[in-house]
Amino acid sequence: MRKKPLWRKLFVAYLWAPVLLLSALGLFGSHLVTRLYEEHLVVDLEDRAKLCGQQIEALLARGENAEIDPLCKRLGRATGTRITVILPTGEVVGDSHADPSDMDNHRLRPEMQTALGGRVGRENRYSSTLREQRMYTAVPLIGDGAPAAVVRTSFSVAELNRTLDEFRDDTIAAVLICVFLSAAVSLFISRRMSRPLEEIRAGAERFAAGELDHRLPIGGADEIDAVTKSLNRMAEQLDERIQTVSRQREEREAMLSSMEEGVLAIDNEGTIISLNQTCADLLDGTPDKLRGRTIYEVIRKPDLLKLVEAALAGQSPVEEEVQLRGPSDRWLTAHGTALHDPERGTIGVLVVLHDITRLRHLEQVRRDFVANVSHELRTPVTSIKGFIETLLDGALESKEDSVRFLNIMLRQVNRLEAIIADLLALSRVERGADELMIEVGRESIPVLLQGAVETCEKKAADKGVKIEVSCPEELTWEVNGALLEQAVINLIDNAVKYSDAGLPVELTAEQDGSELVIQVKDHGCGIESKHLSRLFERFYRVDKARSRELGGTGLGLAIVKHIALAHRGTIEVDSAIGEGSRFTLRLPIAPSGSQSS
Repeated sequence: MRKKPLWRKLFVAYLWAPVLLLSALGLFGSHLVTRLYEEHLVVDLEDRAKLCGQQIEALLARGENAEIDPLCKRLGRATGTRITVILPTGEVVGDSHADPSDMDNHRLRPEMQTALGGRVGRENRYSSTLREQRMYTAVPLIGDGAPAAVVRTSFSVAELNRTLDEFRDDTIAAVLICVFLSAAVSLFISRRMSRPLEEIRAGAERFAAGELDHRLPIGGADEIDAVTKSLNRMAEQLDERIQTVSRQREEREAMLSSMEEGVLAIDNEGTIISLNQTCADLLDGTPDKLRGRTIYEVIRKPDLLKLVEAALAGQSPVEEEVQLRGPSDRWLTAHGTALHDPERGTIGVLVVLHDITRLRHLEQVRRDFVANVSHELRTPVTSIKGFIETLLDGALESKEDSVRFLNIMLRQVNRLEAIIADLLALSRVERGADELMIEVGRESIPVLLQGAVETCEKKAADKGVKIEVSCPEELTWEVNGALLEQAVINLIDNAVKYSDAGLPVELTAEQDGSELVIQVKDHGCGIESKHLSRLFERFYRVDKARSRELGGTGLGLAIVKHIALAHRGTIEVDSAIGEGSRFTLRLPIAPSGSQSS
């Protein structure tokens, strides 16, 4: 059970007596005023009846009974009281709130019976005429020793209750205000007495929360000052020690977070003790969420889990490559070794993960490039070698065969020359893209596009493909004209190759905000989505057989990509099988570091 604080106990002790006294006074006062008000209202109703009776007696004496009802209505409006005049027979001859002719005989009403007996009748009952509870006072008008008429006044009990309720509400409000003032005084006294102890408690809680630079105020009683000084001295010593520990931990965290390798510390039970951000990223989480959980909750890669279990089971280091499969596969080199503590011995395992996915990718690209270059060069070299051997074996004797073989050899040499020229061009563009030092100038985009179209026009015409151009005449941009024209030529050439006869190739250029957007769209066979991410790699071919049949070196799109990069731009491709492809070249404002010609 939670104990109450000292100030609350003092507050309750000081407050209960005034609350009880004020409550008793309020109840007694409310009861007394209610009784006095009701007695006053009864006397007031009797006085009003007697006052009205003087005028009514005069009318009765003159026999002017018809004037009684109007008089009752005037007096009722003036006094706010219901006034009724009733003859001894019970007939109502005047009423301030109703038509006498519509009213019942009143002879049997309790207050009427009392008044006919010569006394003032008082009754609290329900009025069937006004449909409410009312307080009645009936005063007899005596004439010749017997009541000549009865004047009855009444007041609504509901109105009386509303007035009394308002008084009670005011009384309760006054009592509550007094209670509030008493509570404020009691609270002030209790807080003043308990504040020094609460300050010590609050200061101790702040120390426990780590706010060791906080100091408790000194200036109270001697005993409290002694406790305060001791706590301040303790906080100062703890602060020095914790700062030392925190500094060492921050240095360690800084080293771990700056490492490219993922670092994972696990205790002997398989619970994660610590890990850095790099490791959390590899495990698809955050350090705060993963720390304190078991490896079986966090590591869902069987190969990696197997390595961690092997490291936990043995004392010797464990090292191997692990593949993390997912939307994009990743390769890691994992090294696990025992984690030692000088006092407790082996407390777990330290696992270091190094992401070698990029190295694997680069190695695969290098292998593909070497294989592709070797294949592309071997084909013409093999062909040339074969025809040379044929000529040396005696084909030179036939002039017709010799000319035919030499023409074939010339075509293969031209193919070799084209491959080498494209490789050199790609090398130059890559170097410019890496160094961001290409020469740019204000060029007319329509002129550049027209130059590219003229270069590709014959090949398109031979295939029955029309090149449609859409570009504003006034469009100019800061670009390297030769490189941009080469990129557009490569895109148009690629579109023409894969377009069917009779279908157009659409070439458009426009300014989109701060970018120059050039698009080349064909209506050919389209490209499967799995090929799109590798489409701009050197020698990458979607359909190797058809690509070689159509000609080309396999470097055209790679050159386009690096021309875009040299301009700090991008090249994108959208394609669907059977619907064709759209290549979009986006070039921003002239890149910083470029040289304007």
